[in-house]
Amino acid sequence: MKWLAIALAVLAAFVAALIIGPMLLGDQGYVLFTLGDTAVEMNIISFGILLIGALVAWYVLSRVTLWALSLITGSHKWFGSLGDRKRKRAFYDGLHAMAAGDLDTAQKALGKTTNGDFEGVNYLASAQIAFTNGDLPKARYFLTQATDFPTAKVAATVMHARIDLVDNKHAEALEKLDALDEQERDSKPVVQLKAQTLAELGKWQTLEENLSGWRKALPKDAYTAWSKRIAKGKFAEIASKQGAVELKSYWENLPRKLRHDDAYRAAYVQQLLDQGMHADAQQLLVEWQKRGPNTELFPLFSQLDIPDSSPSLRLLESWIKQDEENVALYSTLGQVAFNSGDDVLAEKALLKATKMKARKEDLLLLSAISERNQDTVTALQLYKEGQQSAG
Repeated sequence: MKWLAIALAVLAAFVAALIIGPMLLGDQGYVLFTLGDTAVEMNIISFGILLIGALVAWYVLSRVTLWALSLITGSHKWFGSLGDRKRKRAFYDGLHAMAAGDLDTAQKALGKTTNGDFEGVNYLASAQIAFTNGDLPKARYFLTQATDFPTAKVAATVMHARIDLVDNKHAEALEKLDALDEQERDSKPVVQLKAQTLAELGKWQTLEENLSGWRKALPKDAYTAWSKRIAKGKFAEIASKQGAVELKSYWENLPRKLRHDDAYRAAYVQQLLDQGMHADAQQLLVEWQKRGPNTELFPLFSQLDIPDSSPSLRLLESWIKQDEENVALYSTLGQVAFNSGDDVLAEKALLKATKMKARKEDLLLLSAISERNQDTVTALQLYKEGQQSAG
């Protein structure tokens, strides 16, 4: 409206000049209009009044015209707003039903939202319902629709890749994740799913190369877990394809940093145990734990199954002297002694452990010792106690 006020002010000043000017000069002048045989003559003052009236009439007519048009377009918008409200109501009803577990109602409600602007969330919800119902083609269809919305693109891609993994289409899942923009690929859910996908494909080298760059996106425990899985996967692959000799050679040629990494050490020892190389595994378990029990390596003692486990037994007994109330040490000592055939030491250690805390695995192992010694009554009693024990 500001421009209109300025225009009217300028026009008023112009007309005032036309009127006042001739009056001051004593000559009002005239304006002559001719159209065929018709002629209209008027003085300057009359012409100015006519001009102002014409402008006012034009303004009023334009406003009336715009008002009439607004009635039409306004009613259209009103109906459109009504449709939007219905779609929003259906959207919220669908989400509520989905949260309540009423998937049929949720699916019907969300089906009414396809023409609404929900930034793809309605398609994501529909895809989740279809996936829960086991209808993977329909889930894929909805996710394809959701990817058209920038804010839903990453979520839709992650969901689609997860469906691929469930459908054993690992290569397709990786392809979808790799197709994301660089910034999108660095997001936490994408990184976690891509690591899982690479592991499923057995691409341990690729996973290892990327892991350091994913440190910020992965929680510390997840990063450690993936380090273990990479090491375990690589060692298992080498052992299965090339044998134990190549496995040992590969380990010896690893960088010093990796050979001192607890996760890699544990994975290597585990692979030696899986290959039946228990003597080599025992040697490393003892050597790498001279300063005390290691949380990654210590649990592997219980898998040792060799006649001569004296190095391990001596180490465990030395730890017990320093920590006589440690149930895990007595339990592990009993397991190692049992596997090596030393039932006397095994029974002594396990009885000590159960005295401090009755645990299922210790009681069952004591039952096995009694059974091996032909004491079936005691074996049965200990077995029942072990089955009833929660620990």
